[in-house]
Amino acid sequence: MRISINTARAVAVALVLFVSVPAFAWKFELGENTNLNIDYLLQVQAQFKEKSAPNKIDWSKDFFVRRSRILLFGDVWKGISFFMETDQVNFGKGGNWDVSFFVQDAFMTFKVVDEFMVDVGMILLPFSRANFQGAIGLNALDYHTGVIKFIDGSTKVWRDAGVQLRGYAFKKKFMYRVGVFNGAQNMNLMKNAKGEAIVDVDKKAALGSNPEDWPRFTGHVRYSIMGTEADTFPKGIYFATSPIISIGAGFDYQSGAAMSQPSVLDKDKKITTAGKVTWAAGATADFFLDIPFGKDFNHEIVFQTAFFWYNHGKELAWDKDGLVSTVVASKNSGFGVMGELGYRFMFFEPVISVDYFGSKQAKQDLLAVRGGLNFWIRKHAANIKLEFGAEKIGDLGVVPWSKTFTTQAQLFF
Repeated sequence: MRISINTARAVAVALVLFVSVPAFAWKFELGENTNLNIDYLLQVQAQFKEKSAPNKIDWSKDFFVRRSRILLFGDVWKGISFFMETDQVNFGKGGNWDVSFFVQDAFMTFKVVDEFMVDVGMILLPFSRANFQGAIGLNALDYHTGVIKFIDGSTKVWRDAGVQLRGYAFKKKFMYRVGVFNGAQNMNLMKNAKGEAIVDVDKKAALGSNPEDWPRFTGHVRYSIMGTEADTFPKGIYFATSPIISIGAGFDYQSGAAMSQPSVLDKDKKITTAGKVTWAAGATADFFLDIPFGKDFNHEIVFQTAFFWYNHGKELAWDKDGLVSTVVASKNSGFGVMGELGYRFMFFEPVISVDYFGSKQAKQDLLAVRGGLNFWIRKHAANIKLEFGAEKIGDLGVVPWSKTFTTQAQLFF
């Protein structure tokens, strides 16, 4: 019994010590200008979703690990550094423990000056601030995935392999990132009513993307009107001591990555008329504001918004029996907007957010409204977030709201 009591006391002391110090990396000096840093991120969620129990009637009651990440980064020599991050996403969600543990980011950086750096490897695509901000520093519970869209089959959790040029100029007021990446490579662009790839008699894709293997081009430019944003992964809230206001714009483009016209197959699955491919693209513009005020900067207003436009070609739509198909615009083509507003007083912050996406495909629109409360125990090192959300996908005038309540605990050290 004494061992149990002592163990409990030791755990309690360790937790108190942890939340009483800021986040830190374990840093090992390995030699002159050579070091290794180790961090760990853990996000655990309890989620309750309407009509998502196995019987499709009751609320689901789900407890799972949203993110478990190991971060390794450091310097190899002057001007040569690296970053590597693993992830295990939604571990245990819906009773699924067969979730892969994988390398999510892996790139090296060659820095000439602040104005010119080269990243090589698996890189978070530099499209929009909303997608390349770090999961550790989010203000809302999670990303605005309903309006952030990339070419089907072209990313691994918004990452792609390639080369990126980036830099900071004018006292770090101006930031740019532009890169060339793999993008979509021979993805089957035709699917049946069940979402399965359609293949020809030789089991090859009926219509494969990017037959000439063109690379993807993605970039972002940003200007800080007040303050600076020089983080590799920007934050959703900075707990700032001076105002930060920035604007940005980005693009994503790849030739031959989308369907223009489907292939025609006979009853023996032989292609009688070859399909055609076309380009796919996205564009975005955004605004970010973080204004601290009051004694000891205990008050903070945080706001961000972004606008998105996508053209991802066409896709097949099937009748209710899955027998007849028509060619329609991709459900990912259209216009989207997101907004996020928070007001922090000391460690307590209410947050509201809205996502809207108007798809070019009929009855594929999205509207999501969320409200939450953040408790910043030790800023990004230890916090608890509560969020209630309601979402519609489809014909917004007809489909009912789908409601979800989520709570998340985060530790980062």
